[in-house]
Amino acid sequence: MKIFLRILIFSLFFCPYVYGADVKELYSDHFIIVSDKSIEEEYLYKVKDMAEDYYKVVTQEFNFIRNDPWLWKNRAKIFVAKDRQEYVEKYNCPSWSNACVDYQSKMIFTYPQQENFSSILSHELTHIIFREYVGKEQLPLWLDEGVAVYVASKYAKNEENFAALKQKVITGKYIKFSELNKITLDELKNKPRDYIDTFYLESFSVIEFLIKKWSRYNLDNFFKFLKEGYSVRDSLYKSYGIRTLEELEKQWNGFYQK
Repeated sequence: MKIFLRILIFSLFFCPYVYGADVKELYSDHFIIVSDKSIEEEYLYKVKDMAEDYYKVVTQEFNFIRNDPWLWKNRAKIFVAKDRQEYVEKYNCPSWSNACVDYQSKMIFTYPQQENFSSILSHELTHIIFREYVGKEQLPLWLDEGVAVYVASKYAKNEENFAALKQKVITGKYIKFSELNKITLDELKNKPRDYIDTFYLESFSVIEFLIKKWSRYNLDNFFKFLKEGYSVRDSLYKSYGIRTLEELEKQWNGFYQK
């Protein structure tokens, strides 16, 4: 089974960074691109332009208006290693990942010339902007990843993913929401590949379900209540009238079985 969302399994790791004489920097309105000197400037300018475009897209997608824009010393940083090996060794990112992020410090770590890099970058930027907006240290992983995958896959054709998810729902082979809500990143990365694929696809589908069954206005309110300090459960109730995860799962299940 071929799943588009596989490219998006990489995030939420803390990565130390090191400046040195072998790096160069490229500045834009909201970003500083830090790279190995061997990286071609043409590629770095593409990364810069792509980052600026997605900064606007992600901010506007869910009305994530923050009080502290990414300007001057508050700009985010994108670190581009010279290759995958340096990316893993220098930034301590997982060997199976394409990029990783320190959302608290607004830093993204990656390496050049990757297929589907636009999806990778938009996913990581969404993590940072979303967490900055809601201002919470602790969120269930499915919510964090669901929002990021939704943005990254918005303009992709997801018919195959939809069919795969629908089959899992019909056969009862999806991850039950009681488990989905508890899974952590450390636990997830030790799961079989099919489980990981299902986790990301299912997390994405919850966000898609909330948008398609209700409206963007409800979702904006959901995020707003999270920002105001309400729990995920209370925010769901105040935005959708859904009292429990079991009720959410039941409605989600019925939506994808149609």
